Amino acid sequence: MGRSGCPGGPERIGPSRRPLPLAVPLVWLVAVLGGPCLAETDAFLRNQARSVGEPEPLFRVGLEPQGAYEVSSTAPFRVVDAVTGKDLWRSRYDGVLRLIVHGAPAEGVPRVFRVQVVAFSTAAAAERERERLARELDVEAIVHPDPDRGNFRVRIGRAADRTALQPLVERARSSGFGDAWIVEEPGGQVDGPSIRLVDAVYDSQLSGAVRAAIVPSDRAQLRIDGVEYRGVLEVRTTAFGTLRAINWLGLEHYLRGVVPRELGPEVWPEVEALKAQAVAARTYAVRNRGQFEHEGFDLCATPRCQVYGGASAEHPLSDRAVGATRGEMLTYDDRPIVAYYTATCGGHTENVSAVFAGEAQPYLQGVACRAEGEALATLRGEVEGRVQVPRTDETGADATHDLALLEVSGVFDAATDALERVAPERLRDWTARLARLAGLPEPAGPAGPAGTLAEAVTTIVGDLGWHDRAQILLAAEDLAAVLRDPETAGLPERDRRALAYLALTGALRPHADGMFRAGEPPRAGRLAPVFSRIGDAYQAFDLRASVVAGVGASSLRLVREPGEVRVEIDAAPILFTLVGGRVVPTSRLEVWPGDRVRYRTSRAGRIDFLEVSPPIKGTSDDRTAAVYSWEERRTRREIEATIGDRLAIGQLRGFEVLERGVSGRIARLRVVGSRGTAEIRGFDVRRTLGLRESLVVIEVLRDAQGDIETVVFAGKGWGHGVGLCQVGAYGMALRGASYREILAHYYRGATLAKGAD
Repeated sequence: MGRSGCPGGPERIGPSRRPLPLAVPLVWLVAVLGGPCLAETDAFLRNQARSVGEPEPLFRVGLEPQGAYEVSSTAPFRVVDAVTGKDLWRSRYDGVLRLIVHGAPAEGVPRVFRVQVVAFSTAAAAERERERLARELDVEAIVHPDPDRGNFRVRIGRAADRTALQPLVERARSSGFGDAWIVEEPGGQVDGPSIRLVDAVYDSQLSGAVRAAIVPSDRAQLRIDGVEYRGVLEVRTTAFGTLRAINWLGLEHYLRGVVPRELGPEVWPEVEALKAQAVAARTYAVRNRGQFEHEGFDLCATPRCQVYGGASAEHPLSDRAVGATRGEMLTYDDRPIVAYYTATCGGHTENVSAVFAGEAQPYLQGVACRAEGEALATLRGEVEGRVQVPRTDETGADATHDLALLEVSGVFDAATDALERVAPERLRDWTARLARLAGLPEPAGPAGPAGTLAEAVTTIVGDLGWHDRAQILLAAEDLAAVLRDPETAGLPERDRRALAYLALTGALRPHADGMFRAGEPPRAGRLAPVFSRIGDAYQAFDLRASVVAGVGASSLRLVREPGEVRVEIDAAPILFTLVGGRVVPTSRLEVWPGDRVRYRTSRAGRIDFLEVSPPIKGTSDDRTAAVYSWEERRTRREIEATIGDRLAIGQLRGFEVLERGVSGRIARLRVVGSRGTAEIRGFDVRRTLGLRESLVVIEVLRDAQGDIETVVFAGKGWGHGVGLCQVGAYGMALRGASYREILAHYYRGATLAKGAD
């Protein structure tokens, strides 16, 4: 996220940990939300946006530039000059209209490379350093404004390829710029491009305009490349030979397209978390309004700012969150804060100064992403269930889970003994019951043989219609390689195919010595995994996956789109838990909000089968994220290719972690190479190494000569780790926190203020 904009100002904050109070309307908010941030030349577009129902404050959201756009609408629309309001061709359009850049070189704008050496918070300081470096190093030097970071970067040199700049990188580092690196940027601008209009029958008109306004009728929604947008659209030429579409719309409508893209309500359906996201996104938007003024818009539509998906992204639950917090944003000293937020923090956020050098807002301090102190003990609950006797099959493998699931679903009788030998009539009874649950045709004709394991699995495959799978999806030449059991070589091919296919899918397990004992009579426990896997393939057991929102005395609150549902628990349910990564039976199950579970309900609507699903990740509020923890392995050459875009150090020799932040994130890292070393800091650690996060442990594996072969990155989280943790906000909401409490936790001491509508 960027940090500067129309209403910017200094920040200061206290250490309060109480829920954020709601302040009275502030003078600066009135000025910001109604003030003239837009240029006078934009008066026509501003009036058009108002005319289609977009209230002040208006925001301009820049979409990704490209060579052409396809525009359409749910009603007729106009295309006019964005300054004068005159029609550029026809007075209205009903179908698809293409807008194409005209006059740009076909090969595009050339790219050049420079050496990034240092950044300053003011243009004057950057200019002084630029002059000094140009003089002392005798090289071309420029100042490059960076709207993302709100600073001014000094860059030196200019070359058509990266390798030509490596000597200059070394000179810069020897002059005290240890983290100098090579950047790529446009090498020129295009003079005189304009917009060409092409209609649905390929008639075209060269408009001569560089800015076109697309205005809907009857407050309809416009589409660009199939995505719907509220308000009006501007398409303007850029200095680099492309077009950029800009969506003009009101702040609250803009947020309706941001919140569901930043925190998906179908994946994280907790309205209090979505409210917190709405406040953070609103604060970010107001704080950074005008961030890209030099390009004619306020904010971009990508993660570079905050993701915006237009009206196509809107969702009722996130709309509700935006509406419920209308006008509210986070402030300090009567000004909007720098409202950073991150996807998944890995259990702890980080001090902003450890990630973004030069920033030290006290409300952006690292905090634990979990309940505090005694609150932890009040969250969990226990579910009492029936006592289960562990049962194994002939291979010695645990069959308790499969047998229990088949019994509670009515496939096996409750009294079925895992040691009971299987008779043909009993096997037919089981396959018929499973077929009914799965919606498959019931087996017909006489019951098949079940005297040996091979005969029994062939009968199951035939009764449940899997014969074609075994026949078509397995080549005869592959059977021996799949089975690896010489005792199966003399079996009929039909039996071998059934055994091999079930083994291939993991439904049939061999004994510890790798043999299947296909000629021995099977027992119920031996066949239970087969029935269980086939049933799962057809969702025959009505098992539902969910996340626990709360635990009651005899019920669970479970997340179910579009909100939550309370489900009663049977008097004696079958329960399974996780111990050391294994699913094991238990008569008492401890459940925490945020736990992922699988369950089924009886005809009475009560939970009669409940299991905690892996993985178990402790008590962090963001533990439900798929990337809460992760691991990557890369070869030395892969890493050198990644860091080579920024560092010219030669062959990688190693890494030295020089400093970690309060959360454990790497704040300073030395990269050692055959041609020198470089120190990278904060966010650049993640960016340079191409990692999800900088909360990472780096393990170097070397060959016999001491050269690096592989590097293992074991990490947690995804993002920069500063400010609100989005999945953590969801976890807090699951355990009952309000959006005020969520914001107070992640932005310590900030004030929740409501501006004028």
